[in-house]
Amino acid sequence: MNAAKRIRVLVHSRGTGTNIFRTLVSLGCQDIGPKRLEIALATTDPDLHSGHEARLLHSALDFHAVEVLDARGLTRHQALNLAARDGDAEHLALVPEGARLHPQFLSHCLAALRGRKSPQAAFCAHTAGSADIRPFSRRPAFRPEQLIRHNAVGPVALIQRTAWDILGGLHPHLDYSLWDFWLRLVLQRGRLAQVSGLLAACPPLRRLSPEQDGRAKALLVVHTPGAFEPDVCRWALALLRGEGWAAPCAPGVIPSPRDVLALFAGLDQPLRPGSPGWDQRQLWSA
Repeated sequence: MNAAKRIRVLVHSRGTGTNIFRTLVSLGCQDIGPKRLEIALATTDPDLHSGHEARLLHSALDFHAVEVLDARGLTRHQALNLAARDGDAEHLALVPEGARLHPQFLSHCLAALRGRKSPQAAFCAHTAGSADIRPFSRRPAFRPEQLIRHNAVGPVALIQRTAWDILGGLHPHLDYSLWDFWLRLVLQRGRLAQVSGLLAACPPLRRLSPEQDGRAKALLVVHTPGAFEPDVCRWALALLRGEGWAAPCAPGVIPSPRDVLALFAGLDQPLRPGSPGWDQRQLWSA
């Protein structure tokens, strides 16, 4: 099968056993057929995937190839860059360990990439996959400008290989490296397509402490200053310098210029959905 028809699936595994095998099984059930998938498994426990049982499972799922890569000592983003380095598949799929995909996830994403506006990446609605560990995440229809306030793209996505290569993959030293990647893609006039339908169940993202979250967001702003307003850049630099007025703000949310002015003046920030004090009893959907 030629490279134009294949998809290289990038998975970082921490060697937790059943979670990764559930993800592999859901990939093997994709309606485009497992023969189109080459699995690049960057794992902290390569031995888990070299044993007899693992080889039997890989063979039974009938993928085009399963490549086990040693990711010991690497961050998640370094591991994903390693997984993307080889192969000549035209598309890259980001799939977190523990994710279970609808059988039509990849086919719907491929159809979106062939759409009228020729986007460079496609993603879908999903359960979990958020740092606040909610079972569902309600978000409005995607607009690129949302990325300067929060990461509006889900943890599973399909990306054109050319776009990944032009951007140089993920920044290996940013906690919010995927968020940074989507921002850089949009700044380079790239397009993202949101596929309709709930097509993925994902594990919760690692929750950062308020201090870690604030620093991670500030480094994201400093790393891509052209995406953000001057007052937001001012907030990021002040937080990194340890100035007392520059609070981390709500988890996973970069303050707006109005929020920054309120922080500098010592005023309370307005309540946002999901922030402390907001009613958590309502239902949320992806």
